[in-house]
Amino acid sequence: MFMLYKHDEDRLLFPQFFVTSDFFNFLGSAALCWIFLGGIRSIGAQYVNGPVRHAARATDVRDVLTMKQRSFGPGTSLSVLGIGCGRVGSISNPVPMREIEAMLEAAVAAGVNLFDTADIYGQGDSERTLARLSRRHPGKVFIVTKVGGRHGKYEPLVRLAKPLLRRLTQARPEVRNATVSVRTPAVVHEFKPEALSLAIDGSRRRLGLDRLQGLLLHSPGAKALRTTEIGDFLASVVASGRAEHVGVSVDTVDALEAAVAIPAVSMIQAPIDVCDTLPGTAALRAIQDRRIAVFAREILRRSGPEHTGGADPRQAFADAIAPAFVTSALVGLSTRAHLRSLLTDSP
Repeated sequence: MFMLYKHDEDRLLFPQFFVTSDFFNFLGSAALCWIFLGGIRSIGAQYVNGPVRHAARATDVRDVLTMKQRSFGPGTSLSVLGIGCGRVGSISNPVPMREIEAMLEAAVAAGVNLFDTADIYGQGDSERTLARLSRRHPGKVFIVTKVGGRHGKYEPLVRLAKPLLRRLTQARPEVRNATVSVRTPAVVHEFKPEALSLAIDGSRRRLGLDRLQGLLLHSPGAKALRTTEIGDFLASVVASGRAEHVGVSVDTVDALEAAVAIPAVSMIQAPIDVCDTLPGTAALRAIQDRRIAVFAREILRRSGPEHTGGADPRQAFADAIAPAFVTSALVGLSTRAHLRSLLTDSP
């Protein structure tokens, strides 16, 4: 049997352990023990799927500002601040789920209505968490989710063992770092219509929506986007009523240009550095003519000597939404303190 500790050093062998099949054997055994002992039920209620019994109503940030909104398409209005939910429900996030859900409540109270997620975030728990938020605030939450990325074949097992693994990552930073370093490169992308259809149905089920509000393809390349297969598929998703708005989350300028050329696209998500290349281009003219929503992400990593917002999140946010063509800037948050520091004195 695999020994979790080295007896001579009494420390965890996480870097080696996490990259071997023994890790998954360990997860399976631990998960079965946890189920037997009732651990998943008790911990899961707090960390995974349980309701927020006394969620904070965020009176401390309720009157911080009147959240501005911008519209796209035929008249859908979204807050200029969108909450990135990539770490909601994540094993590697040390913030307790109760605080994360309280932060989401605070965001709604402050006027934020845009929440960005993906089917793979938190093994689906990010979508489940936003589904609960939406049920508590009908008509006040607009969820954009992404499909096309997936983890490896062991993902169901990881989710089963998640309560135990989450406790380990919270207690030991080296576990958290090893988990991130191993699982991030393990994400693969697939954009075949059959796989995308299954992913969309999974998101609809987790979000409790027959019709998704916003659906993005998760980081396809320009080559994939230039195929008629992708354009036809996105058009069929809208025509069948499975999503109200569809689009693409891109990583490069080439991919953005290819995405804008797809007639069905009504939403684009891109790094702020890619958004900075848009002024004066044919792509921006198409975005403006068709009233396509533009969501700027990674705003705290903006490059260039003229941008100093990285040291001040509020200034980075203000810079990101300064161009009129940017509908919203996405910021990943986990705590009410981070939200409050971003919103206080925001333009």
